[in-house]
Amino acid sequence: MKRYLAIMVPLSLASLGLADGVVPNAFAATEAGGSFSLTSTGTAGRTYQMTIAASQLTGMINHNISGMTFRLNNASTAAWPPVAANFASWDIYMGQGVAPSAMSNTFAANYLGPVTQVRSGALSFAAGSFTAGGSGSTPNVFGPMITFNTSYLYTGGDLALEMRFSQQLGATTQSPFDAVAATDTANGWGSLFAGRWTSSAAGVTGGNGNFLVTNFQSAPVPEPATMAVLGLGALSMLRRRRK
Repeated sequence: MKRYLAIMVPLSLASLGLADGVVPNAFAATEAGGSFSLTSTGTAGRTYQMTIAASQLTGMINHNISGMTFRLNNASTAAWPPVAANFASWDIYMGQGVAPSAMSNTFAANYLGPVTQVRSGALSFAAGSFTAGGSGSTPNVFGPMITFNTSYLYTGGDLALEMRFSQQLGATTQSPFDAVAATDTANGWGSLFAGRWTSSAAGVTGGNGNFLVTNFQSAPVPEPATMAVLGLGALSMLRRRRK
């Protein structure tokens, strides 16, 4: 009985589940066709910011977003990185954003309210952790999750996300991630999503960037009734244990 009590609540919470949400939605299982070399061996590092329309995020309303990941463009013939790619810092910020059609070259202007830092600290991608093998319209699988230190509660509306990271060390090749080209307005760049970037982790302004196909990890916020049921279940098991 003691063993059953120990695992009951964790299993019940796990049943609430983690969900994945791919943005842009249209490329969840289809190659976007463009690429973007997000990382850089440049000593100043980089800043990359994206804005996402609310219509692309409906499946994550009232979810805690806890991580994100990318995938290689399927023109890549080998896994990346060839050896570990290391970053002394990789900071991520999120907040309510402007509509992608209104995105400015000034990073700070693309937030409509408070900005939350959801990740800080070093990051490393192990050798070969982004795999190749996709071809035609079939994309590669998503690589390792970049896990947040603090989850972000998304309650709806347009979203802005910003990454600021240091120089890539170890691997000398850049990350050729799958992306929607900034010229591909027919597939939603500039209306459903948009991106800006600059070659400095401390950048204030940037220029148009291809939009990374991004897989967000999130979990729904439990309803009060659900939490009450879990609590009553745990209390019931505790009473049985004491008998």
